[in-house]
Amino acid sequence: MPAFPPDSPLHAFSEVEVNAIFEAGRERTAAVDEVIVAEGEPGDSMFFLLEGRCEARIGTGKAVRTYEPGSYFGELSFINAGHRRSASIVATAPTRMQVIDQSSINALLDSHPRAIFTLLRRACAFLVDAERNLISDLRRRNTELQDTIKKLEFTRQRLNQEEETARTDQLTGLFNRRAFDSELPVFMARSKAIGSGLALLAMDLDHFKPVNDTLGHAVGDFVLRGVGKILAQGVRKTDLPCRIGGDEFVVLLADLNESAAKMRAEVLRAAVNAMPHPGNDQGIRITTTMGGTMYREGETLEQFMQRADEALYAAKRAGRNRVGWE
Repeated sequence: MPAFPPDSPLHAFSEVEVNAIFEAGRERTAAVDEVIVAEGEPGDSMFFLLEGRCEARIGTGKAVRTYEPGSYFGELSFINAGHRRSASIVATAPTRMQVIDQSSINALLDSHPRAIFTLLRRACAFLVDAERNLISDLRRRNTELQDTIKKLEFTRQRLNQEEETARTDQLTGLFNRRAFDSELPVFMARSKAIGSGLALLAMDLDHFKPVNDTLGHAVGDFVLRGVGKILAQGVRKTDLPCRIGGDEFVVLLADLNESAAKMRAEVLRAAVNAMPHPGNDQGIRITTTMGGTMYREGETLEQFMQRADEALYAAKRAGRNRVGWE
């Protein structure tokens, strides 16, 4: 990935995501004074500036914005295909850029959906402000632009909803593995920055397979939803309860010490044990085994997760239906 200024919006993406976005697009160069896009022409692409410099110019030739490496332009036509360009973009230095169009998005949706959500959400937020400022500066009320702003505001809301859906386990309503993988580094960085305690609980249901085999998958789903409800109601808004697959769950507990974390784990374990379910009448118990640990400053994400897993496996070897701690 090229080195961009610290304030570049591309820093919202990981290096892998930036490289994927660029690989999905195509490169274009422009000489000095070359018009990259013309005011009034329809378009469906946006441009990421890699090298050089460009200006946005309105019909009078007045420059209203400058673009440096690491910035991008053309978002309106990218989101609202066919929208007519509100300004011309002219290269003021030899310029190299990456062009991203609708076909590029289709290629990225499956491989890097988070990058698309981030790109479109940031583009919408930027454009809402940018278009309003432009209208104010030029003292005009363009009906087409106003309609586009409304569409963008709606699109931003819809993208936020779609991203939330992509981070949610549809059966239990908890966060899913994607959300856990995304949020764990954030929780760790926050714990380190403010010196607060952070606990990780790894949790499996004990002997869950017989529930599905004996009572059916509908009852199994009922049990999983019940466990999800216990976890969601048994933690605080600052915590992160997740279902990461099958009968496997993890919980991040923020801003507490080891003693409080152990107590919270025991409360959750007991609540699962006491949970009513259709198998109660047939003598089928639902219990859970947990492994917990506290984040230690300086350790890696993998070390943190491995220690929680080791505590879980040790608790299973010790007889299950208990909380192990490392």
